[in-house]
Amino acid sequence: MSERYQREIEEILEEAGDLVPAKPRLGARPGFWRLIRAYIGQSLRGNRWSLSPGRVMLIAVLLLLAALVLRGALPGIVGPLAWAGLLLFIVGYGLFFVKPPKIEKRWRGQTVESGGESLWTRLRRRMK
Repeated sequence: MSERYQREIEEILEEAGDLVPAKPRLGARPGFWRLIRAYIGQSLRGNRWSLSPGRVMLIAVLLLLAALVLRGALPGIVGPLAWAGLLLFIVGYGLFFVKPPKIEKRWRGQTVESGGESLWTRLRRRMK
């Protein structure tokens, strides 16, 4: 069994040795805008009408930015927009704890079984 792991580690190191490190761009931190694009893309993926925490927080940020942009043109609408954005941001943050995202564990392209059922699932099954 340990020879198998040793062989897999050696394969990974051989493949990693062929990689050339990317040159960092001057100015901004490398990968920052790529990270922002990835987060927005992940928030928008999935069922169009589903309510995910990422989508709620994205809408909240857009409302806050709209309040900031419209500050000079429409001063009467800035307050409600900012409060709505802040409230939605808090709701979106709370949704992360109510319904945490499912993360599938994978190793070498195959799904890895988790340690077992969660405590909540076992309690629900026993109550039936």
